Amino acid sequence: MEAALVIPVLLAVTVLLVWVTTLGATYVRLLDVAQTAARQAARGVTSVDAPTGVTMTVIERDGLIHAEASEEVTPPLVGFIDWGLTVSARAHAMPEWIVTEVDGAEW
Repeated sequence: MEAALVIPVLLAVTVLLVWVTTLGATYVRLLDVAQTAARQAARGVTSVDAPTGVTMTVIERDGLIHAEASEEVTPPLVGFIDWGLTVSARAHAMPEWIVTEVDGAEW
């Protein structure tokens, strides 16, 4: 009797842990994408390719390049499709054409 109650709970906890791990891995991947996009935009690249399913936003504001990558992540079980979360990561870079002088020394 106890096994009939404990096994579904353990399965649900395992699925939840897998989903939380997926969220963390997605954040790390999106952070890498956002950093790459900010670096490319800082070097003057006008179009940045985003991976499939990732929404990219790159803008220049206040002398900085701001890049944001976001993606919708759904739980691994079919019954929880409506519980999806949006994971996003941001990165910033200074345009390279602005950095010309530091403490009076030319680069």
